[in-house]
Amino acid sequence: MKVIHVCESVTGGIATYLNELIPHQVNIYGIENVRVIVAKEQMGELTIPPSIIRTFDVLNRKSVKAQWRMASAYFRHLREFEPTTVHLHSTFAGFWFRLPLLFPTKKLFKVIYCSHGWAFDMQKPMWVKKIFALIENLLSVCTDRIVCISEHDKNSAIKFGLSAKKLTTVRNTVEIADKNITAANMNEKTINYLYVGRFDQQKGFDILSQAVRQSMNGDFRIYCIGGAVVSDTTTTDVFKDPRLILLGWKPKQEVLQYMKGCDALLVPSRWEGFGLVALEALVCGCPVFHSGAGGLAEILPDSEFSTQLEQPIEISLIKLLNTMNKDFLQKLKQRLDDGFELDYTVKDLAESLDRIYAS
Repeated sequence: MKVIHVCESVTGGIATYLNELIPHQVNIYGIENVRVIVAKEQMGELTIPPSIIRTFDVLNRKSVKAQWRMASAYFRHLREFEPTTVHLHSTFAGFWFRLPLLFPTKKLFKVIYCSHGWAFDMQKPMWVKKIFALIENLLSVCTDRIVCISEHDKNSAIKFGLSAKKLTTVRNTVEIADKNITAANMNEKTINYLYVGRFDQQKGFDILSQAVRQSMNGDFRIYCIGGAVVSDTTTTDVFKDPRLILLGWKPKQEVLQYMKGCDALLVPSRWEGFGLVALEALVCGCPVFHSGAGGLAEILPDSEFSTQLEQPIEISLIKLLNTMNKDFLQKLKQRLDDGFELDYTVKDLAESLDRIYAS
């Protein structure tokens, strides 16, 4: 088996997915039989062996020329590696790689596609969703198997017309956290919340910042790891509020340290295929308050450790920020740290994908 992973932007969840998965695939297939294609500027977000990484030069969704050059790089690396399986990650990589395959050609490899959250699952007008769905249905013709990251993801695909015969749910997961992770040094006098992810519309960062602005409580801080990726969101004014602390993107180990040190993770997403960051927080002993969007409600049913906020999320966040008690969260963290178990590991994920590659 020779597997090549084809990506466009990996910042955020896809980088986490690959960093967790690839070491297991290297163990299964051998390092000489695994490759990953990413944007040169995002190589630093991957912790996998550099020898298996191949790159394209420019990441720019607004330029058709740049996207076409990206696609050309895909096929150049493909010819050099001669894989048996091509695993596509995200909408743009899925589109530009599969588009040429619609034309008659001899295909010597299997095509596996994972959108990591459907474009037609976004909060868009129905006519826009139908266009996205039309494109996905057309491209599915040259796709051997479509991997859905949650049952929500699969049900959305079926709802918009994709063939159930091509869909397989393979849940995301994370590695079990090292119990010896050193917690980040936090202010013990305030409640310390954490936000991790893109500052884009999908992730609801604007909802969170609005809630902070309307909260009259000054005894909390929200540490924000991430940045804008797929939007032109400007956050300069947002971080003038001392309760919001900008940390930028951080290496995986530092993210885990903040999860270990903070009192709770806030996930205000408008839509999510899965919500990997929430699972990461739980394995680090960090309770989660989330919107329940998309796959979040599936992987994080209401429990002692993961709370689904009521709609509208902004109002629920304001209430949370105004009334939450630090002692309550500290006791909750202790119970979570003692009692949470992960029943589906990255090894299970790799083995599930292996069965799909071989089928």
